[in-house]
Order: sequence, then C-alpha cells, then structure tokens
Amino acid sequence: MEMCLEYKVIDCRNVPGGLPRLKLPVLSPIWRGAALRLEYPDGEVHTLVGWWGAEEGGPGELQVFWTRHQPAGPPVCLAIGGDRGLRDLGPGGGTGHPRGLPFLALAESLVPMEVLKVIGPRPKPEGGQTAPLLLG
Repeated sequence: MEMCLEYKVIDCRNVPGGLPRLKLPVLSPIWRGAALRLEYPDGEVHTLVGWWGAEEGGPGELQVFWTRHQPAGPPVCLAIGGDRGLRDLGPGGGTGHPRGLPFLALAESLVPMEVLKVIGPRPKPEGGQTAPLLLG
C-alpha cells in the first residue's frame, strides 16, 4: 500500500489564492531540511525554504520526495513547504526578489546529491516500463 501525504497552502501573501488540499503519493523516503540550494545550468543559484506561520509567515522546514500526479503517471521530484508554501529567495539566496510558490517540481538534474542520497533515484513507472519524455 502506497503512503500518501496531504498538503494544503492557505490563501496568503506568499501564495495568493493558496492551493487546495492535495493527496500526494509518497514513492520514496522524504528529505527534510531548512533550505534547499538549487544550482541551475546557467550557473544561477537559488535557495528554497518552506514558509510557515501566522501573519506574514517565516522560513521553516521543507520536504522533497518522489511522487506522481496520476497512478500511471511518471514519477516527479517534488519540493513542498509549509502552510504558506515555499519561498524562492532568488539568485544568491536572498539578494534577488523572493517569490512565493505552492510547490516546485524539480528536474532530476537539479536535485542536490545530499537529497538524492535520501530519496534515491527516480522510481520506475508502474509496470516497470520507462516513461517517454514528452516535449510540448
């Protein structure tokens, strides 16, 4: 039986409109941390933090794990935050303009090694077949 995690983001300044409650299948162990450093191919570095709390909220734990949108869908690496979502502190980890996000799907190439050591590689799609790459 697959474990599921429920996740909801309230309507707040960080994520206007919020995010209705989602039931996310958890396909891997969950990495938890105070911040996630993402290094993009162009050399830009962003820092993600979970966003929690009353009024304006503040930084808190975030979680990263493998999930899928639909039972037969391809696995996706997802970063989620708190009741106020995530905050991308921007280039340089705070020198840019921060932006709020309900969650962030991560390309496998962006997942830091310390996170991959916990969550493992991309799980095989159900049925053991390799999912095709769809470009739109």
